[in-house]
Amino acid sequence: MTLGPVAYPAELTSTSQRATTLATNLRAVAENVSDAHTRLQDGGRPADWEGEASEAADHAMTVVVADLDAGVAALEQGSLAMDTYAAALVSLEQRFVALVDEIDAVNAQVAAHQSDRRTANAVPDADTTLLDQQQGQLQSATADLRARVAQWEADARSAHEEVVAALQRVDTVAEGDDAARAPDRTDAAGLADDLQALVDSGDPTAIAGFWAGLDPAERQALTIHSPQLVGNADGVPVADRDVANRTSLYSDVDYLGQREADDQLSRNEADQLANARSTRDVLDDYRDDIDVTTGDHLSNLLVYKPGEHGGNGGVALSLGDPDLADDVAALVPGVTSEQSSLAGNVSSMDRLLTEADAQNGDRSVATIAWLDYNAPSGEPWNPDDLLDVVQDSGDLLMTTNELFANAGGDRFADFVAGLRASDEQAGEDGGGRAHLTAIGHSYGSTTASYAATAGMDVDDLVLIGSPGAGEGNDEATDLLASGNVWVGAAEHDPITHLGNPGRIGLGHDPAQDYFDAHRFEVDPGSYRVEDLFANHSSYFDEGSDSLANIAAVTTGNDPTLVDGRTAPGALTLPALIAGSSAASAGEQLVEHGDDLLRLLDPRGILP
Repeated sequence: MTLGPVAYPAELTSTSQRATTLATNLRAVAENVSDAHTRLQDGGRPADWEGEASEAADHAMTVVVADLDAGVAALEQGSLAMDTYAAALVSLEQRFVALVDEIDAVNAQVAAHQSDRRTANAVPDADTTLLDQQQGQLQSATADLRARVAQWEADARSAHEEVVAALQRVDTVAEGDDAARAPDRTDAAGLADDLQALVDSGDPTAIAGFWAGLDPAERQALTIHSPQLVGNADGVPVADRDVANRTSLYSDVDYLGQREADDQLSRNEADQLANARSTRDVLDDYRDDIDVTTGDHLSNLLVYKPGEHGGNGGVALSLGDPDLADDVAALVPGVTSEQSSLAGNVSSMDRLLTEADAQNGDRSVATIAWLDYNAPSGEPWNPDDLLDVVQDSGDLLMTTNELFANAGGDRFADFVAGLRASDEQAGEDGGGRAHLTAIGHSYGSTTASYAATAGMDVDDLVLIGSPGAGEGNDEATDLLASGNVWVGAAEHDPITHLGNPGRIGLGHDPAQDYFDAHRFEVDPGSYRVEDLFANHSSYFDEGSDSLANIAAVTTGNDPTLVDGRTAPGALTLPALIAGSSAASAGEQLVEHGDDLLRLLDPRGILP
């Protein structure tokens, strides 16, 4: 048998990412059609209509309602078929990469063998026993590999043919009508009522069990009928929350975008559209990033509430799947944390993911940016007009009050409980309980502290740039009875010097020695007064000590520790402001001293 190289399989004509995007778009269309169906079905004709006009209206609306329901049924089946196809493509893509690697290796061995054979053939009476044995082994290996390539190509054709057939089964009006009237069609409204009751009960474990008991068609129908409910239900698996929330997102972008084009957008709707577009832009930024653990897209939209929190919106996005990762870290940001600031917080979590992966060996990591509470917001130092100054200043005054942090802490504790429930449900199919770290930055550290006192189930709590750990929390054990509390406080970060009872109402500085938390090393930051607030936002800077130490906690490793602050002798806020102001003034004097001297003594009289 002639020995030759193995041919590479033909590349796929589609990708799992494109199939997933199409499935999401089909669901978004289905949601809009479903909403129109529900509104028309519930609204009916005006109550005071009578006679022939009333009968004609009833008949017309009955026809339209039936047509809309047929469209929904067809889209349910179509999007489910595309989901199935996307999952098949994920597997095919992973197998393709493995096959190409094997073909590269085997073909290199074949080429080397053929070179050795040519050399041996040039030598009279050369002993080719070993070459003959090697050729037999390579012929067996190449035959096996060609068979697996053929099987891969057959599976790729089969997946394509199956999705085409599934779509063709519902590509006419009559077939849509048949799907809508099928006796085994899912009662999506009834399932939505059942899920809503579980959400109202506040039991994420029951929600996880409910979802696990649904078949794929039921999940698809429920997601299309009530994507906002599914996507924001703590306990529903991360991957399914992502599907539901993307459905809502793209439906909003389409519907509200059309209202904008028609000049019909209300102020509240304008806020929602801006929030939807900012979230879509972040998802687009990560569109091509793949989770090496799952082979699926890296980003997952866990919370999507564009109309919440006074128009600021609520959102949470993970990089990696927390249900499948070994180590999970969730960030609660602070002041000005709203849906429009998602991009910056996800970038921080991207840097943490990269650093944690570098430290984590074979364990997998997922990171989350959680912005689903009414954090103080606004930028009075950069206003658009006087009204913004008044509104934003009033909002920022709430940073000295624990009200938002306390309420946000309850919400975050519920979110974490949902992560635990869906993770444990996934763990029944293999894999253990994730090591979970909560990270609170700035006002978010106070929020995370209140979540801890509300019973948040985490292994580690990290407080960085903290203005205080919440009133009534006198030491680390008040936050976590079991587990570790870690603190990162840059010496030249003014916010970290605000804590202590009675000062601004946010509780003790957790970096103090008496608080008995584990304080890890953080870069002190610039000592120039104009850089102080930049120091406050530097904890996730690439290459920083703080990022490396937060990643160490995230991955269950030991960060580099330093002593807690002690009084007297510790730097105070007045001393920091005075010293940094003097340092900046001194720099200016050195830099511009000659100019100042010429201004004061233009004739050069002074010595």
